[in-house]
Amino acid sequence: MELSVAGSGSSSERLVTRFLEPAAGPGSAPMVLYLHGFGSDQWGEKADFFRRKALEEGLGFCSFDFQGHGRSSGRMVDLTLSRQLSDVESVGQMLADRGYGETIVLGSSMGGLTALWYSAVHPERVSCGLCIAPALSLESSLEDWAGEDGMKSWREKGSIHVDNEIGSWDLGWGFVMDLRTYPLSRLQRLCRRPFLLLQGQLDDRVEWRQVRDFVEGCEFEDLELHLFADGDHRLVDRKERLWRLMCDFLSSRGHLP
Repeated sequence: MELSVAGSGSSSERLVTRFLEPAAGPGSAPMVLYLHGFGSDQWGEKADFFRRKALEEGLGFCSFDFQGHGRSSGRMVDLTLSRQLSDVESVGQMLADRGYGETIVLGSSMGGLTALWYSAVHPERVSCGLCIAPALSLESSLEDWAGEDGMKSWREKGSIHVDNEIGSWDLGWGFVMDLRTYPLSRLQRLCRRPFLLLQGQLDDRVEWRQVRDFVEGCEFEDLELHLFADGDHRLVDRKERLWRLMCDFLSSRGHLP
């Protein structure tokens, strides 16, 4: 079922959402809430794969396009982590209204970072989480990508052009300023939900050592990290292995029907 969920801001904000009940019927099993990565959407290869696998296991599955992505409203140039969290809150409220007060959040890249922060600020809405290459090193990655001169130009002009294999966009300086209000040290203190983090050591966008250091520095101990020595950022070549690890994690914590 495809839904249009109103955002928490202006009345024109619309989040295109795909909502599928568990196989045994409404409320019979947990709901997986999928959060896609920067520049991606809910219609990609990974989203389709995990949607099918979750339904086969009897789970429900909900996905949506963040503002500025896919079929949802909004502009990419206005992207911030705060806006992403607001989008998740809107969809999370829709799920709560349908009887799914707690969800299993499954996030990829920036969606993984968003999942961790969402669980930290709304622990009552999350039972546990699954992250693929969570973008914990996002700010330093942007600085490495743009360089000192690029960061200065970005700040002065107010935006920068991003062009990669996924797409082409303008990204506002507000993205960086907002990101700086979400220090990882605070996230480490606030984490209170079990999470499985899956990370490739050949990832050219997320520094795997920072993911490791984040897990080791968290006060909450029920975080599990699995490293792939030859894994890249997307890890699409080992989707089956990712899902087996996810199922083991969910089963050990009583979240599979």
